[in-house]
Parts: sequence; C-alpha cells; structure tokens
Amino acid sequence: MTEREIFCQACIWFDRYEIKEILGEGGTGRVYLARDMRLGRSVAVKILNRVTEQFHEEVALLQRQSFGMLPAVYDAWVEEDGTGVIVMEYVEGQSLKEYLALHRQIPERQVYDWGLKLGEFLEKLHGGNPKVLFRDLKPENIMVQPDKTLRFVDLGAAVRVEAERAFQRKRVGTPGYAAPEQWDGKPVDERADIYGLGAVLYAVMEGEEKLKSQVLSGNLTEKSGMPEGMRRAVKRCLRPEREKRYATARAFLTDWRRYRRAGRGRILMLWAGEILKAGFLYAAVYIIWYKTECLPLAGHFLIGYLWLKAAEWICRVRSEKWEQKRSVWCRSVG
Repeated sequence: MTEREIFCQACIWFDRYEIKEILGEGGTGRVYLARDMRLGRSVAVKILNRVTEQFHEEVALLQRQSFGMLPAVYDAWVEEDGTGVIVMEYVEGQSLKEYLALHRQIPERQVYDWGLKLGEFLEKLHGGNPKVLFRDLKPENIMVQPDKTLRFVDLGAAVRVEAERAFQRKRVGTPGYAAPEQWDGKPVDERADIYGLGAVLYAVMEGEEKLKSQVLSGNLTEKSGMPEGMRRAVKRCLRPEREKRYATARAFLTDWRRYRRAGRGRILMLWAGEILKAGFLYAAVYIIWYKTECLPLAGHFLIGYLWLKAAEWICRVRSEKWEQKRSVWCRSVG
C-alpha cells in the first residue's frame, strides 16, 4: 500500500471499502472508519505497517466469537508489501477516556456494572483454551456504547499465555495502567491484567488525572464516595507486588459482588454512628446549659455508640480473615 493510499480519505480500498475518516493511530498503524460497499455497512479497517506474530495473535483472538465484548472480525490478510489488514465490526460510541472527560461523576451502579462486566471478560479470557492475556487494559481501548455497555476495540497487545515468553523484554502497555512487572519487561501472568482492571476502575471512580499522579507514586486516596468495599477491591488490584493482588479474575468478582453489599452495610453503620454521636453531644449540651438531670439519656446514647463501634470492629476483623482465606484458596487453585 502506498503512502498516498494510507492518507487517502473518501477513496476506495481493495475494490470494496470506502474510507470515511481516521478513527485512531499508533506506532504500528492506523484504524479507519469505512463503508463496505458490497454489504452496505460500516466497518473498521485496521492497517498495520508491518506484520508480526502479534498480528496473528490479534486475529486469532478476534475470531473467538464467544467474547461478546470484542468486535467481530470480517476479514484479515497480508498484502504483498507486508502490510497487515484487519476488517472488523465498527463499534459505535465514544472511548471510555472521552466519556470520563465529559462525566466527572459516574454513578455507583454504573461503576459496579462496568467492574462486573470487565471482570467477567477477563475470567473468560484467562480461562479459555488457549488462555489469553490482554496486557493493555486502558480507557482508550474501551468503547462506551449509547446504552452504556462496554466493548473493546484494540487488542494489539493481547497474547496467548504460552506465547507470552516470546514477547518478554519488550515494554508493553501504558504508564499507570500496565503492571510494574509488565512495564519492566518481566514475565507476566493473569495478575498483570488484574492490575490493569484495577487501574481502569480507579480512573472511573476517581478520575484519570488522579490515577496518573497517585498510582505512579504508590499513594492511593479515594474521595469518590463509592462503597468502601469496592474501593478496597480496586486497591488490592493495584498492589505493586503481584503476590498481593487477586490471583484470578474469579476471585476479584467474588469480592466485587460481596464488597458492594458490605460497603452498603458499612455506610449504614456510619450513618447510625453519626446520629448517635449527634444525639450524645446534644444531650451533653442540654445538661450543661439547663443543668437538668439528663444523664440517663446521655448514657443511652453513649452505650449505643460503643455497641455500634464494637459491631463495626467485629465485622472488619471477620472480613479481613475471610479475605486472607480467600486469597490463599485462590492461589492454591490458580
């Protein structure tokens, strides 16, 4: 393919595809929006400057139609000059990066649903035959469709687990989203994708700017108001030491579902605690100001507050013990 053709718009490629516009570009090639003149539908045409083993990995993954979050592949071939071409489904919507720039506060239910879908996708990806690592989870590679469902559009870094060693010593991924061991070119496994999952969810909950400034510094803080359990799950995904992350996507999903319920319960306990504290302070002020014998009332508020704190401590200890057992179990079966 000539240089003129690569930059051509409103022209016909391969006697079939009418190029409309550039959807994206990177170091390895470009993706174009085109119209399939034979079938009358919009498609995405990916042009790779040079065909490598990664090209075949991507095509093989796209052909696995069991993954609903992946675009369907319609055709793929290699030109005589070594240029790779992949024609795939055009996914409408906007990238998650663009969506987050326009929507500063994502509702809790939306965050939970996205975390669930992303976790289920990784579970299928890692548990398939062959097992596959995505290796480049980031908002730019995720599309938000008009109905708020998520789809992936770029699988250029995906690789089979057994073939991953052939790609070692190569820096893959994006700063802030790539696991430390992956960014350093070391061997990676499913836990590298778990890190990327946590980074995406952190960007959704807290904002991408905060992700870049705080994840890279190792100082994670949260001000989004999401349930504590969901935030704890994301922080565990982002542990620099991969041994301390979730061993599998299934383990993440178990905690994601459980933590959301636990987070709601803990919020109710916090509210109850604030009410009891306010009541105790009111009773104390009433006694001091009016010098009235209201000690029984203040005592009841104090006892209730102490009981609530004790219950909160017990729940936290039991949750931590369960999490430790779950982590050991996941490592043993993973």
